[in-house]
Amino acid sequence: PKPKASARKKKGDSASSTTPPTPTPNTTAESAPRLSADEGSDKDSDETVKSEAGKDGDEDDDEDDDDDDEEEETAKDD
Repeated sequence: PKPKASARKKKGDSASSTTPPTPTPNTTAESAPRLSADEGSDKDSDETVKSEAGKDGDEDDDEDDDDDDEEEETAKDD
């Protein structure tokens, strides 16, 4: 049990060290809501674009499919 106590003490020290980084998760939480709001706006735009892409993309579903192809050709020409 004596060695265990030592290990326990060591663990406690580690926990203390982990306490300072506690604010790190706090920052993540702040970023999380921000990302959510951003994602929501982005999702709306993405959904509209996706819907349009499907109509325009036809089979590739890549709104930039046509543009991509042309760009690739231009790059080759270059």
